[in-house]
Amino acid sequence: MHLSTEDRLQAILDGTGACTWEWNLDSGSLEVNAQWVDMLGYTHAELAPLTIHTWERLTHPQDREAALAEVDDLLLGGSRERYDRVIRMRHKDGSWRFIHARGMLLTDSEEGGERWLIGTHLDVTDQKRTEHQLAQIAESLPGIIYSFVMRPDGSYFFSYVSRKTEDFYGFTPGEVDRNPDRIFDIIHPDDLDAVKASIAASYASLEQWTSDYRVQVNGKITWMRGIAQPEREPDGVVTWHGMVINIDDQKFLEAELKKLSVTDELTGVYNRRYMLERLEGYAAEHGRYGGTFSLISIDIDYFKSVNDTYGHLVGDQVLRDFAALISQRVRKTDVLARTGGEEFLILMPQSSLENATRLAEDVRVALEQHSFQAPDGTDFQLTISAGIVNRPGDAVSVEDLLSVCDESLYRAKREGRNRIVVDHG
Repeated sequence: MHLSTEDRLQAILDGTGACTWEWNLDSGSLEVNAQWVDMLGYTHAELAPLTIHTWERLTHPQDREAALAEVDDLLLGGSRERYDRVIRMRHKDGSWRFIHARGMLLTDSEEGGERWLIGTHLDVTDQKRTEHQLAQIAESLPGIIYSFVMRPDGSYFFSYVSRKTEDFYGFTPGEVDRNPDRIFDIIHPDDLDAVKASIAASYASLEQWTSDYRVQVNGKITWMRGIAQPEREPDGVVTWHGMVINIDDQKFLEAELKKLSVTDELTGVYNRRYMLERLEGYAAEHGRYGGTFSLISIDIDYFKSVNDTYGHLVGDQVLRDFAALISQRVRKTDVLARTGGEEFLILMPQSSLENATRLAEDVRVALEQHSFQAPDGTDFQLTISAGIVNRPGDAVSVEDLLSVCDESLYRAKREGRNRIVVDHG
């Protein structure tokens, strides 16, 4: 069976239910098919006589002027080649319907050059309502909603990004659409490779993508967490649907909890637990690679008498002041910890015995010359005893190291206090 072009076109229109319109730009007449009037709930008779004024009357005022401006641009040979926009039109029941209008300009050479704008109308109300609902949901959520698409060749784009990208990153979804790398360009350089590796792993396994990373926006660093579920199409394209949220508060809390877990609450220096962890690490590294490190054990002489004479508040202040005195003298690479009531340890990586002795003596002299104030306003002085151990070359256990260091400290106390005893191995 042979069908003419007109028959084929009519079959397509009837089969798809396309709503067609033909606007004579010179006469103002408007011709539509039966589906067009059905779309708005009318009959031809109810809309007769059908002219461009009928369309104007049914079109939302806010959309009408913009649509006519686009037609003018098309007629004047502007930037547009086709008419394409979504407008609202009044249904017979009084509701506004979202209509996607498409058309193109034609000139009838047989009718004296009459100009026609011919096209289709498609009711996209349900789609627009869904988009509006999604936008409202996206606004109510605490992060950026997005869909990220990656092809088998590694190229990618964002098929959807919610408006909140402006609040978090300072650029619009449209900018992301034009340049998807905008999202990756703000990721902290130290985290970018890990983020890309996690995406690649999720692409291969189709397991949920989760990543914590930092972004830099206007000089400010912010922690973000991305969570998305991937799905793969038969052609290998993978799409992730997910959300990115700010986790600064969580990261701050984690940092505070970590700090509390390794810090002595009274003095602010590290605690015994952290010192032992660091000692284990240095002892293991020392055993594998050699090198040298020193350990200083310090104890405030007759500290119990401070608490007995002046009270625990004064004793606590003494410990805080003493910790500050040591902190001012250690290197950034040294580890200072309060390991007991008035006991402190200093771990000095890559330090010779001479350097450790010099530091311990500096601390001893500084404390000896420092004055503490009693509740009655009088001053009093304190001294320390210290033991030093240094281990170059040979492997050593933490238990043996602490034992030797403590023995040197006890010798300093037995020999009269206010002195330093060095273990020479």
